[in-house]
Amino acid sequence: TTSLLAVRAREKHLELLADVPAETPRIVRGDPTRVRQVLTNLVGNAIKFTEAGEVVVSVASAAEDGGRARVRFSVRDTGIGIAPEQLGAIFDEFTQADVSMTRRYGGTGLGLAISQKLVRLMGGELSVRSEVGRGSEFHFTLSLPVEATVELPAGGRASLGGRRLLVVDDNETNRRILRDMLAAEGVAVDEATNATSGLEALRRAVAKGAPYDLTILDAQMPDEDGFDLAAAVRADSRLTQARLLMLTSAGRRGDGERCRQLGIQAYLTKPISRADLVEALGTVLAGSPLASAATLVTRHTIAESRRSLQILLAEDNLVNQQVAVAMLLKRGHTVDTVNNGREAVAAVRRRAYDVVLMDIQMPEMDGFEATAAIRSLPHGKDLPIVALTAHALSGERENCLARGMTGYLAKPFKAHELFAVLEGSVDRGHEKPGAEGALVGVPVDLEAFRSTLREAGAEEAVDSILDTFARQAPERMAALVAALASRVAPDVARAAHALRGAAGTIGARGLAGLLERMETAGREGDVDRARDDLQGAESELAAVVDYLRRRHAPAEVRMEAPR
Repeated sequence: TTSLLAVRAREKHLELLADVPAETPRIVRGDPTRVRQVLTNLVGNAIKFTEAGEVVVSVASAAEDGGRARVRFSVRDTGIGIAPEQLGAIFDEFTQADVSMTRRYGGTGLGLAISQKLVRLMGGELSVRSEVGRGSEFHFTLSLPVEATVELPAGGRASLGGRRLLVVDDNETNRRILRDMLAAEGVAVDEATNATSGLEALRRAVAKGAPYDLTILDAQMPDEDGFDLAAAVRADSRLTQARLLMLTSAGRRGDGERCRQLGIQAYLTKPISRADLVEALGTVLAGSPLASAATLVTRHTIAESRRSLQILLAEDNLVNQQVAVAMLLKRGHTVDTVNNGREAVAAVRRRAYDVVLMDIQMPEMDGFEATAAIRSLPHGKDLPIVALTAHALSGERENCLARGMTGYLAKPFKAHELFAVLEGSVDRGHEKPGAEGALVGVPVDLEAFRSTLREAGAEEAVDSILDTFARQAPERMAALVAALASRVAPDVARAAHALRGAAGTIGARGLAGLLERMETAGREGDVDRARDDLQGAESELAAVVDYLRRRHAPAEVRMEAPR
């Protein structure tokens, strides 16, 4: 939710932070569309009414009986605040705290009324605490069932346990969040509030013969910023081996090149998740190829290396199902399971998958029949389908490939065999089902868009059009989420159509393909089918917006990690 709104926060030079303690359950069952819409409204309002300081999205939880947890969501800002006499009507429709605020900031206050209704539908109550001139906090608590999960693998990154890190950041909230994240990984953290004290801490550690394993710098600090500190570190012969990670709230043109010149190994934009932070730190500390001097570790390279896939497993044997699911979850993938070929075809109709694992021998409809049916679907022609068979016979692999499958695996198989076949099938060029012609690893075909404008003699408009899309697209996605939450199918179709048209125009074909499916589902009155593609569309839009933002820092965009 915060990733799309981060663009608006950066434009106002605000700190947008996410505070999710390590003990928070990784997965709870609820209504993600409604929760997402409420948080989008609250964070959007907080950014709108905050001119300086920070917006913090926090999650806290407490265990309940029966495998449930009370999860508290809050959005706190350092904005203008709300007067006590106006708090009583803040959730009324078309009410804003002050008429003059409508003129200055825009809007009607309808978002808070809708948010209150959505929270009540989920069994909670939206509340607010506020002080004029100091800011506001909106919060709600839901009782939700907790899903059992497994820890994700470390992959090629180093363990963080026992490491010593220095955090240099003037923002107290961000230091606390980083300290808590790192403590959960067994990391000892020292803190400095400015560049001068940070440099002194680094020198003291080296003098004692116990240098820090890595230093996290904040790019936006008063007087001397993170880049000034990095330059001072590199100018000191005693600190040549210091590893540096830069955090920023507002990426600027040329940041990527500055990082390379100063020997900064990683560069991440806030809000940062614990998973991304741990992945980046582990990659740098492991000295892996991804952290080589030629490649800057960023959110983009982390996502590329993680490669979490949406997988459909068609397998009628429950034991085999459970074994495969355990392996895939351990790898960090998301898995849906079905028991026969007919259910597999129905699942592919409803949702976009990166790959299908298809057992050959299943009741009602076998794997070959299901594959043929999937290949007849508009978005199923290029979908990777890996055959799972109990017959390791000569010619079986060739038979499966001839029948339309893209990979083959004989049971029983080991985890590394499954991953090699699975990820190899996806790497052969099928990045996003339902996104015909999408470029692998690149969410926007800028050359095609530029060529279109060039033919019209308007190539000079490329930058302004892309900037407009990056600003407006998150709001259009919020409108689509709201339409899904209200379950009004025509509104879903209209909202998806509006964003699809803009995405298609700029060459974001993967995003446009998913939105087209949502639009079609809306026109057919099937809101649930449209909701199935929401997570994929949001992820794709976040990638598009991030890509458009990073294109203003060319040296950071072209990060070809060894593959």
